Amino acid sequence: MHKKLFISVGVATLSLVGLGGAAMAAGGFGAAGTTRFHDVTASVQAFDSAGGQLFISVDRGMQTFKLRGASGPPVMVGPETVLNWSGMNSDGSIVNGCVVIPDSAFVVAGNLSSATLNVDPSIETQCPGFHISAGAGGRPGLSNIVPDAGGGGGGGGGATITANLTWTSNGAVMYSSFSSNSRCQGSTAHATGTSTNTFATVAGSVSGLTDPSFVLASISNFDNTEVITSAFSDACIGA
Repeated sequence: MHKKLFISVGVATLSLVGLGGAAMAAGGFGAAGTTRFHDVTASVQAFDSAGGQLFISVDRGMQTFKLRGASGPPVMVGPETVLNWSGMNSDGSIVNGCVVIPDSAFVVAGNLSSATLNVDPSIETQCPGFHISAGAGGRPGLSNIVPDAGGGGGGGGGATITANLTWTSNGAVMYSSFSSNSRCQGSTAHATGTSTNTFATVAGSVSGLTDPSFVLASISNFDNTEVITSAFSDACIGA
């Protein structure tokens, strides 16, 4: 049952990531104007023979956080590289974390043929709050402008990870495009974009898993353009 649960989480996350990209230029959340977004991601579900499991997702681009202890809407920062993981130890205890890592620790081939992730606690900085993926509303102009913009915000919580992983494409690359429109009061947002995705095999090691095996691995690239007529009000985004 636990294995099925985390596989479902992995599939859902892959689907969400495919909806949007990460910004090439900084700006306030939902600010008026035209913004071009670009990001690269890789993800994988890992298991070991003792029953431990871990879903790992790494993304380079503009990032959206609901800042810890801050009221109001999320903010977009970066571009930078963020590593998220969640899962379960063999004893059933839950593990999760979110850290910002150097861009050099995550390398993706231009044709998505491969990707590598090499991290340890010495190069990790805790996320400043709850990380909001593009598909979950972390980009204005997509289907969900923003989830819960109220007070608070989580973050990495102090957890760290060591991972040395290599993704290798299975050779089949899927190209997709999307268009999304949002409107609230007098403000409108229109987003168009493309995505490139390939499923992959993964080899390597990750802390917390003794003899990891890897499934549901992929490498993706996203580009989109968002045009916003005027900033969305606090009432629209739930601030």
